[in-house]
Amino acid sequence: MPYTLECRLIKREGDSVIGYQRLSPRICEDRDYTLRVSKKSWPGPKGLTYLSQWQTANELGPAEQKGVVRLKVCDGTWLLEPDGPANTRATYSIYSDTGGFIPALIANHASLTAIKKLYAAIRKQVKEPQYAAASPASPAPAKP
Repeated sequence: MPYTLECRLIKREGDSVIGYQRLSPRICEDRDYTLRVSKKSWPGPKGLTYLSQWQTANELGPAEQKGVVRLKVCDGTWLLEPDGPANTRATYSIYSDTGGFIPALIANHASLTAIKKLYAAIRKQVKEPQYAAASPASPAPAKP
């Protein structure tokens, strides 16, 4: 994925995973954060809908490093909804604080550029043969 220098699984916990990421954007110092990511799916009128949501969980990841800005806020979702027999509508939402001092104009421009690269990377990845033959995912278990 764009600007990702490191991405690793910390642990699985119930219906979520804890993961660490370090980004190396070209315009500023490296950034890092630990996230708790949970996933759900449910049947809809056109097929299965998938939701992946995350929020910062820095207390569960590695300690802060000198020269790397720790993001304190990074909350978001991916919503994937069927949109016809061979199409998916993907909605990406994120709320974050870039950390450090980056003027809003630059941060917003960088975010828009990164989102375009993110969608391009995903479009490229889903064309890989191993995904064409993937079996459909089962819905997440219901919570008690």
